[in-house]
Amino acid sequence: MGTKKFDNNLYKVMKRNLILSALAVLALVACTKVENHVPVSELEAATPAVPMNFGIYMPQTKAGTGGVMDNAKLQSTGFGVFAYVKAGNYDGSTQPNFMYNQKVGFDNPDWSYSPVKYWPNQLGGSDAQKVSFFAYAPYVETAGGTEGIVAMYDGSTPGDPTVTYKVSDDLDKNVDLVWGVSNGGTWENVAGSTNPVTEGLPYLDLQKPRVGTKVTFKFFHALAQLNLTAVGAYNVLTAGGTPKDGVKVTIKEVVLTIPGMYDRGVLNLHNIAAKTPLWDFSGVSSTDMTLTVSGTKLHTDVLDAGARKASLQPAGVTASEKPVLAAGKYFTLLPKSSPVTIGVRITYYVTTDDSNLADGFSRVENVISKSVTFPSFKAGTSNTIRMVLGLSEVSLAAEVVDWNTGETLEVDLPKNE
Repeated sequence: MGTKKFDNNLYKVMKRNLILSALAVLALVACTKVENHVPVSELEAATPAVPMNFGIYMPQTKAGTGGVMDNAKLQSTGFGVFAYVKAGNYDGSTQPNFMYNQKVGFDNPDWSYSPVKYWPNQLGGSDAQKVSFFAYAPYVETAGGTEGIVAMYDGSTPGDPTVTYKVSDDLDKNVDLVWGVSNGGTWENVAGSTNPVTEGLPYLDLQKPRVGTKVTFKFFHALAQLNLTAVGAYNVLTAGGTPKDGVKVTIKEVVLTIPGMYDRGVLNLHNIAAKTPLWDFSGVSSTDMTLTVSGTKLHTDVLDAGARKASLQPAGVTASEKPVLAAGKYFTLLPKSSPVTIGVRITYYVTTDDSNLADGFSRVENVISKSVTFPSFKAGTSNTIRMVLGLSEVSLAAEVVDWNTGETLEVDLPKNE
């Protein structure tokens, strides 16, 4: 085999191309450095595409009773996110141009959404891209109807995202509306600086974090909760005592009248006071609300079973406090900082078995009304009306009274002579 002759011209061409390629790489690195204003030492960290990941935290509040929004329920309903990306700080002058009512669902063990969004890489200078987040729950794909979450900011104009809530007198349609804010801490970005975040306020003006960082929302209750309980007072002045002969106290209906309340409001997700919901009631007139609880809306333990023996009635109201509303149900009302007076009218029956009566029992209907005043209805609080039903036995006694001495009168009648 012959030896191939080295082509000197080809070598010169290859050498020139390698030099140009190296220069091109150096030029690319230099341009990237100038455009993003990232130190060379941070360039490697800034280059990877970082997806946005979410997390949640539900603090324990006074509204944390059965049926309300908690971690488990939030995982089942998901939450909605609005996100804005802007060169500069958030000021409400743009539309939600990054996420609009994006559903984030729980895919054990993580939260997920689709399509996945990535953090902007523009980090420094006046052109730095910052992202602001707002969240609410439970998630609704399309707001509507006449009760609960009835409307939502449509995103067609610049402004803060909002959710409109309408109070319902139907226990099945009450919603524990919550909104998501920062959980505090420090937000470190890959440029080597931090973005200030305040617990209880929205996540504003965040920049690209290091890989693995989550936007963890802390959710707070935006409404006030109202519950009803009942307890018996049997022959005592306060709750307690023991009913005799199997007497049962059962409830037919409870009617609540609440004057001067708003039944509709707009929740702005961009709250300005930490941990405090920002409600807008402009254009809404206060009204006298009436909330009625009867039938299956009452708890099965106290719901009157109709005209039948006490032995066929439920446990009823006892000396131990019991819920009046159906299991897991509650009323949610718009918050109010001033005193709230509620008129309460309860209709209940006292049933006693008695074999001497034709029906085998006695049944007495009672209708009692009274007003109670709460100092306020603050968001995130669970307020309870405790109805004490006092019963006194009908006592019978006997006493023999001596005859009193009366007058003696003489009547002139015909006399025998």
